[in-house]
Amino acid sequence: MRRHERTVRGFLMRLAPSASHADDLAQEAFLAAWTKAGSFGGHGRYRGWLLRIAWTTFLMDARSRRRRLPAWRGAGGGEAAEPVAAGSAEEDLIVRDALARLRVGDRAAVTLCLVLGHSHGEAATILGTPLGTLKSRVARGTRRLLELLGDENEEQPHGS
Repeated sequence: MRRHERTVRGFLMRLAPSASHADDLAQEAFLAAWTKAGSFGGHGRYRGWLLRIAWTTFLMDARSRRRRLPAWRGAGGGEAAEPVAAGSAEEDLIVRDALARLRVGDRAAVTLCLVLGHSHGEAATILGTPLGTLKSRVARGTRRLLELLGDENEEQPHGS
């Protein structure tokens, strides 16, 4: 658990409405992993197996919360996640806000591939989606992030 706690918690921090909620989900995911330890067959990376359990835990919790609290979708929690890269606190907040504006599936795909460094194939397995769907989510999420953050490589209109 100690070896993978940061990765699992960081993944859930980018999905959950608050840091404390992400901590609760991480605990649930590690408990589920402990009880399912015998089901890890050694195929693929152990970290990917844990992230798959974390994703499933998040989805089950989100479904449950939607049934209980219809207004949950708009709640942001306001707690800050751990930074993904060195930079100013202001830049961190801007990136976190942009990530939070992505659809949850796109946010998960972008987080797995661009933040945590998983291949598209690994991320597709973790999220339980076809490879083509995963690639579409990464592309759509990346495109949306560039819109939200502003693409420095965009061509400026002539005469400006």
